[in-house]
Amino acid sequence: MTNTTNPPEYQWQYEYFYDYLDPVIVDEKKLKFNKYSIVIIFWIGMAGFVVLLFLILLHLSRSGNAPMGHNSRKTCLC
Repeated sequence: MTNTTNPPEYQWQYEYFYDYLDPVIVDEKKLKFNKYSIVIIFWIGMAGFVVLLFLILLHLSRSGNAPMGHNSRKTCLC
């Protein structure tokens, strides 16, 4: 016996949610700052942070406060 009934028609629907809130519409002409200024400030801050870390590591390596391994002990040949 063959099945002569047609399969049911499926209707695919999607619902998109933005945290159950509509996004706020912002007019860029009314902003006080340039729209890319926050990105520029972010990258300048990141570059300053990297330079600060570099200076800290440079200071540690020159002052001799960095911990040394067991192979770098000096032996006394007295």
